[in-house]
Amino acid sequence: MERTHTFDLKDMDEAFWKKIIFAQKVKPSGLGGPGHVWLVSEDGKKFSFGFEDTPFWKCEEIFPVFEEVEEAGSRRVKYKAEEQGWKYRKEEDALIREDIWEAYNRIMEEKKQVKKKFWMGLLSAPDVAGLALGVEQLERYDYIKSVLYVEKMEREMEKIHAQKKKTDLTEEDFIWKPWYMNNIPCDYPLGVYALLLKKREGRICGVKFTIMNQREEISPMVQEQNAKTEAYILFGQEYDDILGPLGYDAVEEERKEKFAEGWKPKQEDEINREVVYYREITFSDMECNDPGTFLRSFRSLSAAKAYAMHYANCNSGLCGNKKTILKKPESRIEDHKRRIAHYEAYQLYRKYYKEIIGAISEKNCFPGGNCGGGPYLQDEILRRVPEMTEQQLRIIWGDIPLVLEKRTQDWIAQEKKNSEKKIAKRK
Repeated sequence: MERTHTFDLKDMDEAFWKKIIFAQKVKPSGLGGPGHVWLVSEDGKKFSFGFEDTPFWKCEEIFPVFEEVEEAGSRRVKYKAEEQGWKYRKEEDALIREDIWEAYNRIMEEKKQVKKKFWMGLLSAPDVAGLALGVEQLERYDYIKSVLYVEKMEREMEKIHAQKKKTDLTEEDFIWKPWYMNNIPCDYPLGVYALLLKKREGRICGVKFTIMNQREEISPMVQEQNAKTEAYILFGQEYDDILGPLGYDAVEEERKEKFAEGWKPKQEDEINREVVYYREITFSDMECNDPGTFLRSFRSLSAAKAYAMHYANCNSGLCGNKKTILKKPESRIEDHKRRIAHYEAYQLYRKYYKEIIGAISEKNCFPGGNCGGGPYLQDEILRRVPEMTEQQLRIIWGDIPLVLEKRTQDWIAQEKKNSEKKIAKRK
């Protein structure tokens, strides 16, 4: 918007309104649009009035052309201007002066036919009004307060962007590692991957970017070992709650540390040592084979890495920023903190096992027609075991025998009877 092409309320005098031949009112939208009015004058100008700084209900007061009149039995608003040489067009919610009415309708219908045939967008209603006047390009003027509002918002956005840029991720935050099938090192990796992890509400979440090397093939699905890379395919995988070591190489590092400390595996140490904490390891050797969702294909590795960084900065709520992402030493500490939290949760599970099972088997956690009993059951367990937190209950939730729930048992009993009846009928 240019300051040289603006107008103010004082400019809309009697002489101004005598030149207006088109008026369109765009109501406020539920997505935050403040509302808008377009005016077109017979001297080839269009005026844009935004309600950023003005209540929309003042529209009739500011624009006399939109003064309404009551009409018994009418299903739409009728304007006083319709009795003074104007006509109303419902499709654009616009008032059009009678002297350009036929030309406006003809041009609009022509544009609609072009859209149907060539899938081209229609011109805006003010521009069609200009064509009805014989003007190809209307000269635009903006309401001065709308211009000032936009300038203010632009300054605020510049500050926000400048502040965000200070915490945006850079190349040094992406530690790209070789990507191998089943996480087993070999001479020809599938590509590279990078993990970005952060803490959120007591959990570890984040994203994995994987760049797959698409190699040339000598025939469909057949390629030589040293085949040339012809494309770099970028994938993304989101993680909302990471369980187990915070990386594919963390388990191997931990094992080496234990052996270095003189630890020797014993049968009793191996008996389901990982069942409690590693019930569903996120970064397992098999999960490593899943690169995630396809994002984009690139001709160079550098371009793929740059796009991954841009994607992460545009989704900082998920991927984190310089202040929130976990560095490697922090990841190891957080890993062991989470293990302690899991161990404590399962100790509580053992201590209050009877209370938890009692809540499941006695409480009807599906009131009425509700089919999602989880929250009701969780509330009942926390009521009976006040020492347990919501986070600890979430940790052990997958190991709770929900099949004991009363309504589920009632359903099982009913299905058992139905099967017995069917068997009896066939005898």
